[in-house]
Amino acid sequence: MILWIIVAILMFSIIILAHEYGHFKTARIFWVKVYEFWLGLPPRAKKIWKDKKWTIYSLNWLPLGWFVKLAWENIHTFKVYDEDGNLFNNEDLEKAINEGKKIYDDKWEEIPVWNVEEMKSLLAENNSPESLLNKPAWQQAIVILAWVTMNFMLAIIVFSILFFVWVQPIWLNTKIDTSLPIKLIPTIEQAKESGIFIKKEWIVVSPLTWSLAQTSGLQDNDIITKINSQKISDLKLFQKIIKDNASKEITLELQRDKDKKEIKITPSKEWKIGTYIWENLELNKNFEYKYGLVDSIKYWTIETYSQSMLTLKALGILSRKIFNPETPKDRQDAIASVSGPIWTVDVIAKIVPQGFIVILVIWAIISINLGIFNLLPIPALDWWRFLFLSINWIVLRLFWKKAINERLEAIIHTWFFVFLIWLSIIIAYNDISRIINN
Repeated sequence: MILWIIVAILMFSIIILAHEYGHFKTARIFWVKVYEFWLGLPPRAKKIWKDKKWTIYSLNWLPLGWFVKLAWENIHTFKVYDEDGNLFNNEDLEKAINEGKKIYDDKWEEIPVWNVEEMKSLLAENNSPESLLNKPAWQQAIVILAWVTMNFMLAIIVFSILFFVWVQPIWLNTKIDTSLPIKLIPTIEQAKESGIFIKKEWIVVSPLTWSLAQTSGLQDNDIITKINSQKISDLKLFQKIIKDNASKEITLELQRDKDKKEIKITPSKEWKIGTYIWENLELNKNFEYKYGLVDSIKYWTIETYSQSMLTLKALGILSRKIFNPETPKDRQDAIASVSGPIWTVDVIAKIVPQGFIVILVIWAIISINLGIFNLLPIPALDWWRFLFLSINWIVLRLFWKKAINERLEAIIHTWFFVFLIWLSIIIAYNDISRIINN
């Protein structure tokens, strides 16, 4: 238990470190002040040191993630009014203060001079040349979106090393229909095409409970070799023979473990016997991917892209089932499938015994998922900040005024941050319930 908790913390910490380091490094390149770089969630446990650029490096009490605080994240805004009762934005407030105009609070009382001076000082911090807000739009965009490169670079490095050294597929994708060329989590068809599965003769059955197939004596994983002495080579032939013999007794020859058996069964008039059927596939345990340098670069590019697209497709399916389900059960199943870090830790606990390679693959996929999640247009996430920046830049060039002022942006981010915390609590409860039930 201690081992997999440590592994999970290390995996998440390095992924988030890569994410935050992207912000940190690009901020330093463009001379944006970095107030603090800390490990873990507040409150602060210990200040380690302060560098020459006045960045504080510290440890917090909860060892979950890394965080960077830049000179822009706490924009100073004020709920104050002019003589006509109009709410000031920051630009007009600074102009009014410099012109010596009277300023009023929400109780219509004039704000004292010393408070006005304090507001002026805080507004000056907003206008600092070291603040990201006052950098050119293209520099702001690079700093905000730097994590995209870092999270995907982490996955790229892992995939390229594994494809060069050696790696095996870790899972089968049986949930999402896709033609994406995914090597590490292939579909069954992709696994057959690449040689991960070797297709053998005959078919395998799995009877439904109390079905005609089960009551006749069929069991899970029975291998059907013949029907009425005719060899069975594929699923379509099996279905055709059953259909042609509706309401007629037939003889199934099968293998169960090392034994051979015969079972007689009469399909219903609807030509049903009540069993799942699939191809007789054997796992090629010696299958592996191992490429030269050029092909490794080629396939890590394809794999990173494909895993990203698969994540987006999964999010689309999940959203549709939650917000526009075909049946109430679709929504229930979709909500039940939503998972967070706690469930991921439980998954990590199960994969630790499978070896270091599997851990690396999961690590890279989690890094991609974090990058994709932050690309969602949700306020309080980095992509939404980039969207705000783009809208304001366009409107400012056209109309010489921002479309979304600092106060409105701060309110939107704050409320959605609260929403994300609330959502995290619900997901954590869901994770714990699933672990207990399993």
